[in-house]
Amino acid sequence: MSDPKPARSDFTLTWLHLADLHVGVDSGHDRTEMLAALADDVRRLPAGVPPIDQVIVSGDVAFSGGAHDAAEYQRADAFLRTLCKALGLGTDSVLMVPGNHDVDRTIAVGDDDVRRWVDELRTRGRPLDEAIAGDRDRLRLSVRMRRYLAFALGFGQSVTSGDVGLGYWTTMIDARDDVRVRISGVNTGVTHDRERSGPEGIGYSIGSLFRTREGDFGLRVWPRVWSPRHAGFHVDVRAVPAGAEYVDHDIGRWAEVTDRRAEDRNGEMDRLLERASARSARRLGARRTAYPLDLSIAELHAKGVYVPAMFHRYVGGGGGIGAVDLAAQVIAGQSVLVLGEPGSGKSVAAYALLTAMHTVGAPALVMRVSELPEALDDVPGRTDLALALRRALDGALRPILIIDGLDETLAEFDSSADLLVLLRRLRETCTLVVTCRRREFEDNLARSYGGDLFDAIVMMTEWSLERQFADFVDRLIAAHFLDDDGVMQTVRGSATLARMVSRPLFARMLTFLGQTAAGAVSDVSTLYAEYIDKLSAAADTALAGVNCVLPAGAKQVWSGAAWVIFSKALLNEERFSAGAVHDLVATETGGHPRCVARALAQICDEWRVAGRVWGRFVHYSFFEYLVACHLLDEVTRAVREKSSEKLVATLALDLTPEIRHFLVDELRLSGPPELGPALEAAFRHNSLRAKASPRVRTVGNIIAYLLSRVVPDAQTPLRRLATDEDDMFLQQSLLWGLCHVGDVQALDHFVKRSRASAQWRAWNRGYLMYYYGDLDRRDDPPYVDSDRRRPWGRTRERSIALMSSESYRLKVASTRRFLDLYTLYEYAIWREDAITGTDAAVAETSVRDLWESSGIDGDLLRELQAMYAAACRDE
Repeated sequence: MSDPKPARSDFTLTWLHLADLHVGVDSGHDRTEMLAALADDVRRLPAGVPPIDQVIVSGDVAFSGGAHDAAEYQRADAFLRTLCKALGLGTDSVLMVPGNHDVDRTIAVGDDDVRRWVDELRTRGRPLDEAIAGDRDRLRLSVRMRRYLAFALGFGQSVTSGDVGLGYWTTMIDARDDVRVRISGVNTGVTHDRERSGPEGIGYSIGSLFRTREGDFGLRVWPRVWSPRHAGFHVDVRAVPAGAEYVDHDIGRWAEVTDRRAEDRNGEMDRLLERASARSARRLGARRTAYPLDLSIAELHAKGVYVPAMFHRYVGGGGGIGAVDLAAQVIAGQSVLVLGEPGSGKSVAAYALLTAMHTVGAPALVMRVSELPEALDDVPGRTDLALALRRALDGALRPILIIDGLDETLAEFDSSADLLVLLRRLRETCTLVVTCRRREFEDNLARSYGGDLFDAIVMMTEWSLERQFADFVDRLIAAHFLDDDGVMQTVRGSATLARMVSRPLFARMLTFLGQTAAGAVSDVSTLYAEYIDKLSAAADTALAGVNCVLPAGAKQVWSGAAWVIFSKALLNEERFSAGAVHDLVATETGGHPRCVARALAQICDEWRVAGRVWGRFVHYSFFEYLVACHLLDEVTRAVREKSSEKLVATLALDLTPEIRHFLVDELRLSGPPELGPALEAAFRHNSLRAKASPRVRTVGNIIAYLLSRVVPDAQTPLRRLATDEDDMFLQQSLLWGLCHVGDVQALDHFVKRSRASAQWRAWNRGYLMYYYGDLDRRDDPPYVDSDRRRPWGRTRERSIALMSSESYRLKVASTRRFLDLYTLYEYAIWREDAITGTDAAVAETSVRDLWESSGIDGDLLRELQAMYAAACRDE
């Protein structure tokens, strides 16, 4: 074909093709030297070669299937891993099939049954699919390829991983520019009648799929061949035009592109946007929900299990707004912010809006925040959706852009102002639909977004027991996921469960548990415990069915993966590199990477983008709960071994409030009886380390927190530790712990120190701001609030929310409630930022409650009352 000269950004998928490695062959040149030269050559690719996404190995990895040399596949494994590292790819990017040299032919020689089976395949033309349909025949094949199959488990698609069995596999790859590429591999080596010697050299090539502006598909190939004379690789001049480094092939056109080449640019952009919209809808629709767990969001709709989402105005409330009505507002050009609580179904609602817009022919793109700068700026290596958005903007279109989960990306920006700048740039050229957790919006964006970014702000309407939950149960029965409405009767009989089903996530978890198990749920933590236990039991059964026996079961793999992701900070917008996590968890647990991958697939969504597989937990709270489960196991092990060193190491990373809450509940339910003395001993052991170091302070703070919330009669060990502690940060941690358990002397001491020291007050304010997220959670202690201009919205909102809860007065000690109010007023007074409106009313009620029944010294209460008068005012 004529040279279309595509730009690097026009290449949609690029792969490195290897064949006939023949590791173990006795040739004129050392095979290890050839392979090393190949890896070296790949590092110095010619200019214009785009980044490689996949590695394809099309057979003959070894020379004899490991029969001549058992180390053939060990060396091949080392080579491919080195190659992947050089390319910046995970091992899951390697797709492979076996060749005739990957068959151990000595098996057929020594086993008459296998020999007869192979002869039948060769001479009678029996279909391979039919021949390996039975377990016995599959065993005949796998015995001859046992070393290859064991080797291939460590990489991506192979004949061991395809759903269709040992004969072939197929996989779909989401490439760039809205291109989906199906790659299939066929096992042809099993029937080959003899083993030929391998060639002296090795060749490889790089292939890249590209698309021209006219809609044609082209394939560019850079062929490379081994040169014995130079002991290196060079262009295979036999396969390219004279003087060229590559050759182009015309391979056809998009099915959606008509034969009329003179269509206007806007029409082309419309089609591009439609294709990208369909692609992004598939990506969002592929996410799974808590139940039915084997259904994606799209399948919920297709099977009639979706309960229509409803919305109401964020300010003023008002009547319910359906997805169709809200979509009509968006189509009319109104940008909308959708707020909801965790587990309220924001992603499901976003898909409903997308579907409603598609129904009337209004395409929309669903994108992650990380893709947006790529679309707005000239950033190389854009994702397919970013490229589609950029081209739509260049074509003077005004696309609808859906950003699902804005709260997931706040930590990626230096400040909320930077995020708002990005959204305002998008608002100039796009109609926006943004979903976000209500709390994160109010804490980080509400005060500074100015009211001009969105035309409407709506809230997800909570479910009610007799409407949405009853509807959901009826739909599950109709779709044969439930036999009867027994779970509905169980929920009706429990005020606790009836409150839980207001959140769709909890409602779905309860329906998964069923009538009997749901009756054992007493709070959110036991809901998660019952849910994960039942899900892991089902996963263990499924894994056993495919001969994946894990040393410790699926739940241990899940919690181990959650800990690896958390401890190594591998999350990016709630997603992680699946291949890297599989390898790390396999190393930690002793499970095979393939079985670890299968186990994680039970609770994580996975998708392939070019050469990388991404994963995300079905719901982020599952990740948080599983981190707590891992910590429970490690804390229990350290306590039983009486190892303070191990306990300190376990608690060396600070935990988010949500993980702390899960851990506390798990320790209360099943923590070791010797936990109190072990925590106290660990605190003292930790204090022997370098004083005032961030690690010492982090560990000490967590131990004080756990002592005060888990251990009976925690006052005694906390007082002993506070008496001996001279670090101000840890003194505050211990005194907060003592106030949490009702120690009046600790409260008096805390207030006296606060009156006397501005530093004490700044550190106290700073820790709460760090804990609630107003200070960067990547910072090390101590956390200091030294800038009056720094926003404290999250701390304020969380403090007021805590004081507003039904159980606050009944379950929280008066000394702790005093300290909460004292710190809240201190923020407002120091910043000269008055507490007003409903927040002031909550603060007033909390002070009044302390006067009525607290047992706190009157002088302290009068001081608190004076602070209230200085901090709060009526609007």
